[in-house]
Amino acid sequence: MVQSRFSLLVLLTFLCIARSQDFTAQLLKPGHECVRECKEGESPMFCHYKFTVELYQTLGAPCDLCHPDDKFTSKCPCILADGFERTLLAVNKMLPAPSIQVCAGDRIVVDVTNAMEGYDTTLHWHGLRQKNTQYFDGVPMITQCPISAGQTFRYQMITNEGTYFYHTHSGLQKFDGIEGSVIARLPRSQDGAAHLFDYDLPEHVVFVNDWMHTHIESKFPGLRTRSTAQQPTSILINGKGRWTDLSAGNTTTTPLEVFNVKKGYRYRFRMINSMTSACTLGMRVIGHNLTVITTDGELVRPQVVDAIHSSAGERYDFILHADQEAGEYWIQFWATGLCLDDQIQQLAILKYEGSDSTKLAVVPTYQEALNHTGLALNYPLTTCGHDTTHGLCLAHLRSGYEIDDKELLKEKPDVKLYLNYTLMSYAAEELFQNDSHRTYAVFGGTQYVQAFVNGYSFKFPPSPLLSQYQDAKHSICPTDGSNPPGCSGNCSCTNVFNVPLNSVVEIVMIDGVDLADVHSFHLHGYTFKVVGMGTPADLNVTACNSNNIREFDEAGKLKRNLIDPPGKDTVTVPDKGYAIFRFRADNPGFWLFHCHFDVHMHIGMAAVLQVGDWWDVPAVPYGFPRCGSYVPDINIALLQSAPKTE
Repeated sequence: MVQSRFSLLVLLTFLCIARSQDFTAQLLKPGHECVRECKEGESPMFCHYKFTVELYQTLGAPCDLCHPDDKFTSKCPCILADGFERTLLAVNKMLPAPSIQVCAGDRIVVDVTNAMEGYDTTLHWHGLRQKNTQYFDGVPMITQCPISAGQTFRYQMITNEGTYFYHTHSGLQKFDGIEGSVIARLPRSQDGAAHLFDYDLPEHVVFVNDWMHTHIESKFPGLRTRSTAQQPTSILINGKGRWTDLSAGNTTTTPLEVFNVKKGYRYRFRMINSMTSACTLGMRVIGHNLTVITTDGELVRPQVVDAIHSSAGERYDFILHADQEAGEYWIQFWATGLCLDDQIQQLAILKYEGSDSTKLAVVPTYQEALNHTGLALNYPLTTCGHDTTHGLCLAHLRSGYEIDDKELLKEKPDVKLYLNYTLMSYAAEELFQNDSHRTYAVFGGTQYVQAFVNGYSFKFPPSPLLSQYQDAKHSICPTDGSNPPGCSGNCSCTNVFNVPLNSVVEIVMIDGVDLADVHSFHLHGYTFKVVGMGTPADLNVTACNSNNIREFDEAGKLKRNLIDPPGKDTVTVPDKGYAIFRFRADNPGFWLFHCHFDVHMHIGMAAVLQVGDWWDVPAVPYGFPRCGSYVPDINIALLQSAPKTE
């Protein structure tokens, strides 16, 4: 009788599981069915995507068999890029990877199969806060084990509204093509900017990435005598573009991206800067103003500008009013910052309906982009003071909604961290000592460089901090500023800053790099408020450093906007200047905070914010993968029993 009851219980259990799986299968919708007009009061959809990551190529055999569609729904596996043949890493044979377009609050399930023999990978969901889904943030050895070749990993998360994107977070793979957009829309009745536009169309996503003509492995650590930098060769707009060989004067004839509009209507465009190198990006639509309405998915008060400058990881939504004569207009993108001398630019086309023009006017030059007049957001030479004659600084933007958490804007935060990032150059005899294995990059063919944040160069732990803390904790840097065991100075370790759960945290970022460049920093798991920003000119000094910034702050010279600061998840720190941001530490976990120039992160320009204690995080999901080093005690008996070789 007992055995019979037990058998019945097992049968019922299996029936329940089968019914649950059947219900789940009915609930999941293929991702393309989730692209819709969002309506107030509708239930969230469960959107299922299947991604296969593989080694692929541009201008491959499929390009001889078919012509790719214009947009991300293409069934033709032909990647043209900028007309230069090369191998790349692709998701579902697409560049950029498939666009995820849903309504805010939808549940997305993404099965990522790694078909790249010899590579591991992950996907990070840049800007999605992952509250209660911390294990799916997609950072190897912080939130998960890497996905090995042949394996499939299932990401499950809830979308927050805004313009986001996803990209690999394994090594330097992002340079080679694993990246795509994530758009989560609100119903018009809930969208604070809805009165400003008539259309928010799926095809008006502007996805910008920089592009090399070789794999990043050939550029890192770097070469000394040829192709000596990590700068890109060109820029792609939604995977399209043309490349001009300046030495030969030849330009490829591949298609440019075309954005269609109707005269008289106002369109919401969503621009994603998915660049990976240390270039910054300028953008303008010739003949049209741009009204900025969000940054990094956060609403700001409308700001009309002539051009938008951004850094890697930033996103800007803007309104374009199609109020000009019906025709075709150039959309110009150009790389600045450390890429200024390379004169890299790309073009797309704004096309009015009914325009019978087949030829645009003369192609705008790179120099014209640099010399253009009009108000620019984040113009490289702009200070963050009161003078806005030549351009606006990010700190000049204002939040587009009232900030409910008043404690966030109190005079003194609960926790204040000063984070100073630097680059250090080494002589060859210092770097290549016996048993020395520093991670470094070669800059300009002559400098051997490593990055540091508050004196430590970041190194990923051997096991994920989030799911295997006890296995990983020995790699964490000392909290008293001393050297880790076995290191005599300039040490590499896992730099972790602890902040109490639910505290108000203020971070003061300080650019200690002695180069004419800006750095963009992304915080995983959070949106923060940028309450202050400044350049050396704003403080009447030549450069900011950890000591003088503290002195200025204590003297009240670092001005803060504690009324209506803009929200961000990626902040660009002015050259040799500072940026101040705040957030409520209400999302427990281990959250990577890093420079979004991948080479800089790879050589140590990163840290981890540990919010709360490790036991505050939701329990590890059932069956979650484990990984780590394998260094057992030496088994003398086993070795002695091995057969002798002849």
